[in-house]
Amino acid sequence: MSAQPETSARIEFTDAAHAVADPLLAFLRAATEYTSCEEFWRAVQQGIKERLGQERFSIWFRQTELMGGDESRLVVGVPNVVIQQYLTAQYARAVAATVQDLVGRPMAVGFDVAPRLFRQMRAGREAVAEDPPAAEPLCVRLGAPKAPADWSFDALICCGANRLPFAAARELAGQENPRVRFLYVCGDYGVGKSALLRAVYAMAAAPERDMDPVLMTAEDWCNEYYHAIQRRTTHVFRGRYRACRMLILDDIQFIEGKAAGQGGLLHTIKHILERGGRVALGGVPHAEELKEVDPGLQALLRSGFPAVLLPPDEEARADIVRQLARRKGLDAVQEVHSLIAGRYGHSFRAMEAAVCRLVLYAGVAGCGKMELSAAREAFAAMQPSAAAPVGVEAIQQAVAEAMSVTVEQIRGRSRSRTVVRARHVGIYLAGELTDASLTEIGRAFGGLTHSSVKHAADKVARERQGDPQFAALVDRLQKKLGAA
Repeated sequence: MSAQPETSARIEFTDAAHAVADPLLAFLRAATEYTSCEEFWRAVQQGIKERLGQERFSIWFRQTELMGGDESRLVVGVPNVVIQQYLTAQYARAVAATVQDLVGRPMAVGFDVAPRLFRQMRAGREAVAEDPPAAEPLCVRLGAPKAPADWSFDALICCGANRLPFAAARELAGQENPRVRFLYVCGDYGVGKSALLRAVYAMAAAPERDMDPVLMTAEDWCNEYYHAIQRRTTHVFRGRYRACRMLILDDIQFIEGKAAGQGGLLHTIKHILERGGRVALGGVPHAEELKEVDPGLQALLRSGFPAVLLPPDEEARADIVRQLARRKGLDAVQEVHSLIAGRYGHSFRAMEAAVCRLVLYAGVAGCGKMELSAAREAFAAMQPSAAAPVGVEAIQQAVAEAMSVTVEQIRGRSRSRTVVRARHVGIYLAGELTDASLTEIGRAFGGLTHSSVKHAADKVARERQGDPQFAALVDRLQKKLGAA
């Protein structure tokens, strides 16, 4: 007896734009108010647009279609494998949540290459190859924009523990034949990573250097890369960035989980270095601490010079406050410097903000030399009353300031590692410092569910036990908000 052919578990799809298998249509008519798959798909698209925003929807879901499914699974058609992999990694949960909102029950969501969309994209590429767009040359480098004066190395304050990273950064930007051509700047929030990268850019962008550097965030780089994929202009993108002599990317942790973007970045960095160019990257985690990163890219990142920025110690904090006070024009007694260093010494950004507050207060109050009592009065006047309970908005503001994100990002749906971590810290502190319920906290953080809020708080509690540096950050925020 001949063997029976193996039955494939893969759903068979038609090649029509929105024709779908009968099981899905039967389920929709039996369990929902939708009478056609076209009507259901329009509702799904609208829900995705509301959940992700118009820009992301236009980039990733404009060229998609409903291919098939049944009562437990939905399959979305995409033009190629690259987009399939990216949507599976980044947006499958968002689409599944949208579908669940519409049908009232969980459904798995998968992505597959749709023959019609594949042919459509291929035809578009062939058209571009025959008549490439004249408006976008292969390399658009018209000279780096002039950097503001306060971006220079002279505007930075370097404490002893960070002299080596500063020296490596200055050599990368200023030497004709530097020993360091690939720099990886990392450290905790607020220690000056972005400021150091801006100084590298400012020195390299000087007319006498002729380096023509590019400075941007990893998020912007990835978004531009995916735009190029959608518009079939990756040849323009590659030409633009591989031709630059110095590439500077901040917030490199944004590449986590973005397979296609990681591949593009890997080849771009290799190409620049092989041509004798220079690369500087900045991020919170060390290279080996990055999660969901291609092994080849992680190995390349580890090969960069590790410029680890450390928080200032007690002696360094006092010296930094003195230098900041001199630069900002604050005339104050030594006790005021000690107050700022003790209360705000966890980061350069916080110390600078405190000095600026006192400068503003001195100008308004007409103070001469700032005494300790006046400084205490100034800080008290600029903070909520101690009797007033801390609110979720105040927690979000404090976390955003301390962790270099915006309140809008914390309340939004960004899955960037930096934003997610800040959001989790905010949720944890809201649970510790307010009387809000988990549901109320979830509503304040972008409409998260009860279980998502509990998961975030539990995760922060666990990380505090195993990461002393992270625990110190959370403790500082909790102390600051509790005393506000």
